[in-house]
Amino acid sequence: MRDRRAQEGTMGEYVMTTVTIGGVLKGQGAVEALIAAATAYFADADLDVRDALTRGTSLTLEALQNFGNTPDLDAFCRTHGLTWHRAWVARVGQFGAGLEYWRPGLERPVEEAADEAGAPMMTWAALRRWHQGGQTLAELIDHLGQADAATVPPLSLAADSA
Repeated sequence: MRDRRAQEGTMGEYVMTTVTIGGVLKGQGAVEALIAAATAYFADADLDVRDALTRGTSLTLEALQNFGNTPDLDAFCRTHGLTWHRAWVARVGQFGAGLEYWRPGLERPVEEAADEAGAPMMTWAALRRWHQGGQTLAELIDHLGQADAATVPPLSLAADSA
């Protein structure tokens, strides 16, 4: 895993990053606020947000990001109760590929190792720790399954409450 806090104040290492967002936006104002938060990182966010809402799918955004981070967008999603999943590719000699996700009910974001396509994976050492900790294969599969971007719900819009 990478130590983002130490990296945020240094020269950038831009890597391909994919963010998937879903959940219920509460009113048109929340749609505009999501567009503003996402546009800070992704150039076509306006079109992508509106397209996801129209199609009834989760929102997927992709572009180069500094160390694969989108901290203000992550914070926006948490504040508005939107599930998010962010995956980044490796920067050889700097950090490995990985992913981080959050959904309502989690105390804090969860970070996992990932392959270059953003799918959750586990190293041999981590697998051995799981085994030594008494976890079952079914528990491991469930754990890694929660880190899959396909679990992000569709983005939808609730009517403004008057």
